[in-house]
Amino acid sequence: MFAELGKLRSGYLAAVILSLVAAGFLAWKTPRSSSQQFGPSVETGRSAHSESIGRMKDSLANDRKLLAAYEQEQSELRFEVINRRRLYQEGRISKDQVHEAEKSFIAALKRVHEMRHTVLETDIAITEVVLGEKVARLPVLPMNGYSESSDSARFNGGLQWSLKEAPRIERYFSQTFGRRLPVTAMGQSQTHNRLRFDHRDAMDVALHPDSFEGKALISYLRKAGIPFTAFHSAIARTSTGPHIHIGRPSGRLAH
Repeated sequence: MFAELGKLRSGYLAAVILSLVAAGFLAWKTPRSSSQQFGPSVETGRSAHSESIGRMKDSLANDRKLLAAYEQEQSELRFEVINRRRLYQEGRISKDQVHEAEKSFIAALKRVHEMRHTVLETDIAITEVVLGEKVARLPVLPMNGYSESSDSARFNGGLQWSLKEAPRIERYFSQTFGRRLPVTAMGQSQTHNRLRFDHRDAMDVALHPDSFEGKALISYLRKAGIPFTAFHSAIARTSTGPHIHIGRPSGRLAH
């Protein structure tokens, strides 16, 4: 009797083991979806990244409205200054009243300049993040290789690039065109942090690549072996930020 029970137990254990092996084999052979392969953390990261871009687009729209209000205020204060100067010359108001209007106008002018820079920086950053991910999926260029498409051009210069090279670019531009290089971001900014975009060793220049100055800068960068990505296109209904990104292509910041 005990011998027969032993045989039954042995057979049962063998069947269980075979079923477990078969289940493991099927699980190994069954293809997994991308979300299973990469896990929920990647999907969560993508969702957070999209949400941050969405918030920055909303912020950009609000800043543009605020800029329009600041510009209107500046225009009104300018006329007020002109009017008070005329009244002062006619002896109808004091000089202090003129100075008061002038100070208000200067403060408004400062607000306009600061907001214009904020709008431009955010505009360019959003363009770079969205189109930059598209560029990142393109084939890697060979050393000193150049490639151009409808919305971007890129150059994999052989120079060992760092932001220490920025002053020579700024000197070239100021000596050539008699004005400062219109840099909107030098290295990592708060805007790039909010977008979770790695911009630590790059600079953005607010020049359209197809403009005279833009073409001249691109030619200089290629001759100097300095890597860059030039963004020709804007993003419909969101940004109007064609610019030249100097440095290696940027990507998302690691969480």
